[in-house]
Amino acid sequence: MPETILYEKQGNIVTMTLNRPAALNSINRQLRRELAEAITQFDSEPDSYVGIITGSGRAFCAGRDLKERAVDNAEGVQARAADSMQPDRPYMWPQTWKPLIAAVNGYALAGGWSIAQMCDLRIAAEDAQLGITETKWSLLPPFGTILTKMIGLSAVLELCMTAQPISAQRAYDIGFVNKVVPGDQLMDEAMNMAEQIAANAPLAVQYFKELAYRGLNMSTQDISSLTYHMYDQLLTTEDSKEGPRAFAEKRKPNWQGR
Repeated sequence: MPETILYEKQGNIVTMTLNRPAALNSINRQLRRELAEAITQFDSEPDSYVGIITGSGRAFCAGRDLKERAVDNAEGVQARAADSMQPDRPYMWPQTWKPLIAAVNGYALAGGWSIAQMCDLRIAAEDAQLGITETKWSLLPPFGTILTKMIGLSAVLELCMTAQPISAQRAYDIGFVNKVVPGDQLMDEAMNMAEQIAANAPLAVQYFKELAYRGLNMSTQDISSLTYHMYDQLLTTEDSKEGPRAFAEKRKPNWQGR
């Protein structure tokens, strides 16, 4: 079977491309497995600092492959939410504290929205269409329940109840998308943002991402305590010694990620 995820590495930046263009990169079992494997590989590589996820062809990802789901239903294969969701993980994808950028081209619907939501930063092409369409097919969007931590409740309710896609500009206006660009500039913009992030100390970036997400469910006192604990850990690393040394010597830091 052809690979459903293309994994390309350029310096410290990894691009993971969803590769089922004939099916608008919809999520079947193979794609779900291979994307999970790609994220796990990215997370395990010490010199991979930033990941970009995008789609081949005219879509980012049109969501779950409902043709596969229909076949499963006909064969009596029972779908279970627990198969794709874990109690401590709000997405079906592995956790990584390394930064991920979604470069959203074309349709990002249902599970496609979920993949974009899993990423930390989102750049969308001007003609992209994003939506949470599960209720249209008598399904639930598990990821929608935590979306209120990112954007307003009324916007989440509109997206989930109407199941209608919105434009890239509207997604930007409600705070889901960081930047909207012409389609032919999408990957250049994503790579430029990735390079800006990769130029910084990788452990500092990863520690801050972890603190930002963990802090969503913590009191001010608890997140402050965790911040100082992790800061103390960061200060013991080689990179935290390299940063001030490079500044004093007026040169570019040589990050090791340790």
